[in-house]
Amino acid sequence: MAPRANRSRDSAITGAKLYQNPDALPEVRYTSRSRSSPPLPVDLLRIQCARMIRTIYVVLIAVPVTIVYASITLVVSLIRPGARLAEAAIRAWAGALVRAAGIDLSIEHEDRLDWNSNYIYVANHTSYFDIPVLQSGLRQPIRFLAKKSLFQIPLFGSALKAAGFIPIDRKNRRTAVQSFDQAAERIRRGKSIVVFPEEGRSSSREMKPFQRGAFLLAIKSGVPLVPIAIRGTFELLAVGSRKVRPGPVRIIIGEPIDVSEYSVRQKEALANETRSRIEAMLGAAPAERD
Repeated sequence: MAPRANRSRDSAITGAKLYQNPDALPEVRYTSRSRSSPPLPVDLLRIQCARMIRTIYVVLIAVPVTIVYASITLVVSLIRPGARLAEAAIRAWAGALVRAAGIDLSIEHEDRLDWNSNYIYVANHTSYFDIPVLQSGLRQPIRFLAKKSLFQIPLFGSALKAAGFIPIDRKNRRTAVQSFDQAAERIRRGKSIVVFPEEGRSSSREMKPFQRGAFLLAIKSGVPLVPIAIRGTFELLAVGSRKVRPGPVRIIIGEPIDVSEYSVRQKEALANETRSRIEAMLGAAPAERD
């Protein structure tokens, strides 16, 4: 039997390796102490350990990264709104979270867009990671209509407001209308806007009913509406999940929709068309992860 000092040293070395590469887990063998209860499968134990380590790693990265880049964004945006440094800080924050979570991000059909034009992007929403994924993947400055509670987070909320992100409270019709008016102003200034038309994140791969505000905004502004399907973030961190599951995430860009063909009274038809395109791009559910 190995001496206690050697066992402690081996444990420390293993712990250091896991910290450097959370996915490189050593083989673990589980022995049940009770004959009446079967042992846990070795693979299941390894997977659970990997997810726990990855989740801790994401938290350890997300907190300081958010503090640093939120501070930079807040100061720069207050001094010089729209400065490139603020945009760089936002993208750096998003990229750091994407890398920490072990996301293999890919974008399909980028050629459908002119990155010098502005759009209203409409996407499905299943995870907190949808925002950093889109912020990191779309190659132009974008702003989100984000739920009001995010703006109440100290420092982070102030940075969002200073950078031009738009709070929305869908339960309050009056303030929701004001939020879409702000979004229209951002569009007139040449910004692209991202809207999640579902009322909150979906707890399954199926999309929730669409709210009509984004489509009314598109029709009134005359800006092309771009359907976007995000695949993989549900498996990464679904609603109610507390463990991050690394893996591939795909942003699929749909053909821009010419909203000039729709009147205000046809906003529901535009919503249905957008929804059907997103559903078609989502296709079959992504493969389950280990």
